[in-house]
Amino acid sequence: MAILGADTVVGHALCALLESSGYRTLPIEAHPTGVVDELLDGADLLLIAPRLDSGVREAFLGAMGKSAPQKEEMPVIALTTAVEESLQEERVISVPWPCETKVLVERIEAALLVQAASSASTTQAETG
Repeated sequence: MAILGADTVVGHALCALLESSGYRTLPIEAHPTGVVDELLDGADLLLIAPRLDSGVREAFLGAMGKSAPQKEEMPVIALTTAVEESLQEERVISVPWPCETKVLVERIEAALLVQAASSASTTQAETG
């Protein structure tokens, strides 16, 4: 899973927390440079750290899938604090921050299951 904003204190903590829960993390800086789809190589889900600049969030999400169309379908979870606006984008799952590890892991697993089911139905439609 890719973590946008992993160079922040919270981002570092999220990487450690999720790695201890069995996930492989791919840290991405809060102000990334490079092609977004290439930064997401090897990731099945994008987790957006809380308090990330809204312009950075929106630009990153807008660039997903530009060079690798399958990345546009990647599940996205944004951790949001009470003072932040939750992302109003349909494909983004907003999770209140702070939250218990168990809650975060449940949301990640649910997003990955939906993505897997969506991919399976797309594959069946293409081959059927």
